[in-house]
Amino acid sequence: MYEEDSGSGLKRVISYARVSTDAQAVSGLGIEAQHRAVQAAAGERGWQIIDCCTDDAMSGVIEPSRRPQLSVALTRLDAGEADVLAAVRLDRFSRLQRDLYALFDLSARGGWELVGLDVPIGDDEPVGVLLRNILGATNEFERALISDRTRSALAVARSRGQRLGRPSRQSEAAKQLAIALYTDGSSLRQIGAALEDVGLRTAAGKTEWAPSSVKSLLRTVQLDQEAEANTARYAAERSGQ
Repeated sequence: MYEEDSGSGLKRVISYARVSTDAQAVSGLGIEAQHRAVQAAAGERGWQIIDCCTDDAMSGVIEPSRRPQLSVALTRLDAGEADVLAAVRLDRFSRLQRDLYALFDLSARGGWELVGLDVPIGDDEPVGVLLRNILGATNEFERALISDRTRSALAVARSRGQRLGRPSRQSEAAKQLAIALYTDGSSLRQIGAALEDVGLRTAAGKTEWAPSSVKSLLRTVQLDQEAEANTARYAAERSGQ
């Protein structure tokens, strides 16, 4: 925590950092590097860091108002406790251009500055505004590319018969009984009652089968069947090459 010296005349700055994954949050390396960069810039620009705020394991597409530490920082800025909110890059504030625009509008109306160190020119200058817009659009485009590549990779994995998601903890006996009863037209409650009668437990180890648990079991069977079918098709395609 940094204490404010109200008589110094320096710009009071809150350093903001964000990491997207739990691994980054636990290591702290990404967080420390971001705050160090802002602190270095503060020394060069004559700023005074009064606090460092961090949102751990927080996606850049989550609205700023829904991020605990960023919300605290914005409240303090609105109350006049700080003059600048700074981050190492604009995408730390948001990866969505609309949210960046909203934050810049909020800063203009509140009389404080929103600063990304990747924009070397002042935001109030035409070139700075242009760079800010370009970076915002680039960050959003990059996120869209990552999402597209992820969807493509998952589609390829499924086509090769890879079972996606967490490994199933459902017993084979429960799967076979459930799908047999479902095929015969039994309802979810009837299937659950049958599973209870023969003493089969849910994936969580419970003896009672709620309709939602039965539905999850049937979904597991469906995924298993799809994976088996895709594996067989992929093997056939490979053998024909």
